[in-house]
Amino acid sequence: MDAETMPEIIPIWISRFDTLMPETRGWPRPVPRKGGDVSITIGKPLTSTIEPLVQEWKTILRSKSSTGETTEPIGRSGDIDGKERDIRIRICQALQDGVHALGVDVEREEGRFDKGEWSNSTRRLDIKPAKEQPKEGSGETPI
Repeated sequence: MDAETMPEIIPIWISRFDTLMPETRGWPRPVPRKGGDVSITIGKPLTSTIEPLVQEWKTILRSKSSTGETTEPIGRSGDIDGKERDIRIRICQALQDGVHALGVDVEREEGRFDKGEWSNSTRRLDIKPAKEQPKEGSGETPI
């Protein structure tokens, strides 16, 4: 929100990382395993979604500054009437939505949901896999 020039914001999705770092791996646990099939997908820029929100914040700051209500530089003005918090939340939501959409597209295209090959991180995407997830405490492994 404070940048003079708006940076390009590009979502990235890493798929099948669990083939390198499976939860079932033994000692030494921090070491990746050979033979993983990882894909890295670079999505379409989200800048056009985020930029209007940043401009909205800068407009608020300029209007408050012109009325003499604040003389602090951008980023140090505090939460003006709760608006900074609101805009930051909307920016975070737009970022999360962009990465989520890319992840869903990639995982579906790769067929991981149909095959039940979804990782712990993708289970949080609220997508129903082809086969039912095991119940907690059942002793079954979801992968």
